[in-house]
Amino acid sequence: MIKAPGYGQYCPLSMAAEILCTRWTMLVMRELVFGYTSFNDISRGVPRMSRSLLSSRLKELANSGIVKKTKSPTHNHTKYTLTPAGDALSKVVFSMADWAQEWLRIEPALEDFDSDHLMWNIRHKAKPHPELPNPFIVHFFLHDQTKKRQDSWLIFEGDQVDLCIIDRDFDVDMQISVTAKTLARIYLGRSELDDAIATGELEVLGDEKYAKLLPELLGRSRLANILIQPEERRASVPGT
Repeated sequence: MIKAPGYGQYCPLSMAAEILCTRWTMLVMRELVFGYTSFNDISRGVPRMSRSLLSSRLKELANSGIVKKTKSPTHNHTKYTLTPAGDALSKVVFSMADWAQEWLRIEPALEDFDSDHLMWNIRHKAKPHPELPNPFIVHFFLHDQTKKRQDSWLIFEGDQVDLCIIDRDFDVDMQISVTAKTLARIYLGRSELDDAIATGELEVLGDEKYAKLLPELLGRSRLANILIQPEERRASVPGT
C-alpha cells in the first residue's frame, strides 16, 4: 500500500499531489514508464536534473511504494522498476502528456530548449530497418545549438539503436541538418517531415534509397497522433 505524507486534507487527490507534484517527479515517472531501469538511463532522460536530486526523488518514490529498488547480487548494479501501484500511474503520465499536446501552446524558447533530451527521445523511437546496411549511422547537425550540442549520431546496428554525442570519426551514411526546434516539431507531429524537407528547413544528405526510409527510421512521439485544438482555444505556457 502507498504511504503518503499528509497535506492536512482528507482527500485522495491531496495525497497523490504530495507524492507526485514535487519538481521533476512526473518526468522521472515518465522515464520509468518508458521502461528505463538504470540510474544512468533515467538521468539521460532528465539531463537538467542533478543526480543528487534524482537519487532523492527515486528514494521518495520507493518509500511511497511506487518504485522497487533492487541490486544485482553478482554486479554492482541497481535497478529501478515500477511496482503494480507505479505501473497503474502510467495512464496518469500519458494523460497529462496528451492533455498538454492537445490544449497547450508549446513553443519553448531557444535558450530553454534541451536538445540532449530531444535526441534521447528520438533514439527511443528510432526503428531499425531490414534494408539498411549494418551498421547504419545518421549524423544530426543541429545548427541552432551551441557547438557542444550541435552534433549527435544515431547508430543502427542489428535490432539496436544507440545514441552517441562524441565524434568517433564515424563513417556516416546519412547527414541531417536542421534546427532543434524544427526537429522537435516534427517529432511531436506539429510539423510534417516532407514539408520541412520541401521548404529546406531540414536537409538530408545521403543515398536517396535510404533517405526515403527516414520517416520509418525516426518514428515520432506517440503524441503526434493527437488532434491539436485550434489556436484560439488553447492555453499558453508561461515563459514560452
